[in-house]
Amino acid sequence: MDLYSLTLVLYLFLIYWLIVVALDRKGILERFNISAFGPVLMIRTRRGERLLERLAKGARKERFWRIYANIGTILVLIAMTFMFILVVRSVYAMALMPPEPTEIHEPRNWLLIPGLNEFIPMLAWIGFVIALVVHELSHAVLSTVEKIKVKSMGLLVVLIPIGAFAEPDSEQLFGEKRKEGGKKRGEAREAAETEIRGKKVATSRERTRILSAGVTSNFFVALLAFLFFFAILFSVQPLDGTMLFVHKVLEGSPAEKFVIESGMVITGINGSKITSESVERMNDALSERKEIVFTVLDKNGKEREILIEGGYESVGLIIGGVVDGSPADKAGLKEGMSIIRMDTEKIDDSVDFQNFMNQTVPGQLVEVETRGGNFIVELGQVDRDEKGYLGVFFNPYDSLGMIVVDSKVYLKSLQALPSFFVSLSPLRWLYGWILLTIMPIDPPPSGFGGFNPLLIHLYEPVGVASFFGGGIFWIADVLFWVGWINFYVGLFNCLPAVPLDGGYVFKEMLNPVLRGIKEEKRKEKIVKAIVSLIAMVIFSSIMFMLIGPYLL
Repeated sequence: MDLYSLTLVLYLFLIYWLIVVALDRKGILERFNISAFGPVLMIRTRRGERLLERLAKGARKERFWRIYANIGTILVLIAMTFMFILVVRSVYAMALMPPEPTEIHEPRNWLLIPGLNEFIPMLAWIGFVIALVVHELSHAVLSTVEKIKVKSMGLLVVLIPIGAFAEPDSEQLFGEKRKEGGKKRGEAREAAETEIRGKKVATSRERTRILSAGVTSNFFVALLAFLFFFAILFSVQPLDGTMLFVHKVLEGSPAEKFVIESGMVITGINGSKITSESVERMNDALSERKEIVFTVLDKNGKEREILIEGGYESVGLIIGGVVDGSPADKAGLKEGMSIIRMDTEKIDDSVDFQNFMNQTVPGQLVEVETRGGNFIVELGQVDRDEKGYLGVFFNPYDSLGMIVVDSKVYLKSLQALPSFFVSLSPLRWLYGWILLTIMPIDPPPSGFGGFNPLLIHLYEPVGVASFFGGGIFWIADVLFWVGWINFYVGLFNCLPAVPLDGGYVFKEMLNPVLRGIKEEKRKEKIVKAIVSLIAMVIFSSIMFMLIGPYLL
């Protein structure tokens, strides 16, 4: 969004907010059962009661929803454990190896707001609204099934609908009345007990089902959306010829100097389409530092040419990792260093490195020159190998300092994602969940943020999908964002931190664990203390992950 469009949107928003303030002060909003919280309008209605009755009334329907929520409770507990471990491990990893601040840590990317978050396009509003409506409607349906009154339902609006809400009777749901200001504790408790008397109060099991229902439905919608999305993904193929994704660009490299960016797609080399032969010629030209012209598509799908002038200095061989206790580790070599010379031999790529190592022997002293300094390494030995052993592995950067992957490989990597969830291995499931969570953040070939505006130039639909033409890619994008937003909203709500659903479910799960404590008041205090402590740890951990890179 350009500066003019952003300014126009801000002016429209301010005008809207002023209108809301004026209507609220005159009491007009209240007349129509609308509440204003800043610029957010809460539009309440009782008309949803008929819908709830149709969805929830009847013995078979009630049995179905209870089974549905019981299964959902198990999913919530699994997701809760996954999210808690993920948060703790992320904080631990960040404390050990503080990362440099990136666009991920920018304040606008902290929120899951399409259009504001640079990784989430405006199209994702469809998924955002569906996620909130499904979540709140599910709470209302289960409340109706469990005979808990739903006071009202409605929409949250800021110029456009941004979500929905349902208000179950908190006295029936939690068995307590909120205390009003100005009353003494004894009077408030007595008034609460008098008012609750005669009303049904949800049991712990009923309450858990109601609280789990929203997350369960988010996961169910995500599952359906992803099933259709991957069905489309298996119905597209690359266009004629190969295209290369720029996966990563090394900071300070020649590629960065020539304004090649991560996320670009190289569609041509020296004016010709990319083939296996032209890729070989490109690699030869890069190894010899010859001039080359790339035709690229930028992140917005615009085509342009980039001239790579000859004679540039190679980035060398980038260390991707160092084996603990290896000769390289003992000598002080680190991940990210660039090896440019070993003894008198120049090192430009892995071939140069392997040719040099083939001539070494265990125990030989080798001078390793990097851009971070020189190191003397005594080579080791592995399994009676007659050649020397250094103990490093490398990132596949070319001499320009970029990692590229072709479009066919990228499509296959996306199509392989469902295989993680048909495996019986818990580790593969865990890895699959992590991949889904970070997909919009990672650039190709590991990430995905939609076919538009870039990938539609690289693929075409086949079979039944071809009847939709280019529209199939828009359908795929909508399905992806409906799935991803519902998946993410469900996972986040599973965190065991009040006021999230996971926090309340965690609180309910603590009660049977502490059943050995007979005094109810004491047990309630212990439960509240544990829940508050966990919530404080989680929210402070999230804040640390967001602002930590700027502080460490």
